[in-house]
Amino acid sequence: MPAWVPSVAAYMAHGLAVTAVLSAVGVAASIVLGTVLGVLQTARVAPVRGLVRLYVELWRGLPIVITLFFIFFALPAVRVNVSALTSAAVGLALWGSANAAEIVRGAILSIPRTQLDAAYALGLSWRQAMVHVILAQAVRRTIPPMMGLLTNLVQNTALAAVIGVPELLETAKRSIERLTVDTGNSHATAIFGGVLVVFFLVCFPLTHASRRLERRLL
Repeated sequence: MPAWVPSVAAYMAHGLAVTAVLSAVGVAASIVLGTVLGVLQTARVAPVRGLVRLYVELWRGLPIVITLFFIFFALPAVRVNVSALTSAAVGLALWGSANAAEIVRGAILSIPRTQLDAAYALGLSWRQAMVHVILAQAVRRTIPPMMGLLTNLVQNTALAAVIGVPELLETAKRSIERLTVDTGNSHATAIFGGVLVVFFLVCFPLTHASRRLERRLL
C-alpha cells in the first residue's frame, strides 16, 4: 500500500462524515418542510397559496450554487454571518423543500375531489380531512418521486465544495493539492475514482429502491 493512502483515506473519511451530515439535514428538512408547504399549496386561502408558490418557484428556479453563494457571501453584507457548513445545509434544505413541496402538491391533487367532499360530508374540517383522508392516500404516491429527489439531494452535497465545506469532494481536491506539492504526483485518478465509487455505492441503492417502489406503489 502506498504511504500516502492511509492519511488521505482518513482525511476523506472526515469529508464523508460531513457529506453524511449535510445529506441528513437536507433530507430531514426537505421531507418535513416540503410536506407542510405542499399541503399549504392546496389551502383554501389564496394569499397563503400565493406565498408558498413564491417560495417554491424561487428556490426551484435558482441554481443551488447561486443559492449557496448568496447565503455565504451576500448575507454577511447585512450582518448575517453563517458558517460554510450551515450555508450549505440551508441552501440544500431550501432547494429540497421546494421540490418536495411540488411532489406533495401533485400527490394531493391526484386524489379525487370526491374524497375531500366525502370528508366534509362526515363533518371533518379541512385540516382533519387533509390529515386523515387525503394525505393518508397521497403519501403512498409521494414515495417513489421523493426517493429520487433524496438521491439528487445527496449528489448535490458535492456542490458545497464551492464555498469551501470540507465534504467528500472538497477533501479529495485538497488531498490532491497536498500530494502534488509534497510528492509531485497528484494521484488524482485514484482519489477521484474513490469519490466516484463512494457516491455510486451510496446513490445506487437509492435509485434502485426508487424504481422498485415505483413499480409496487404506482
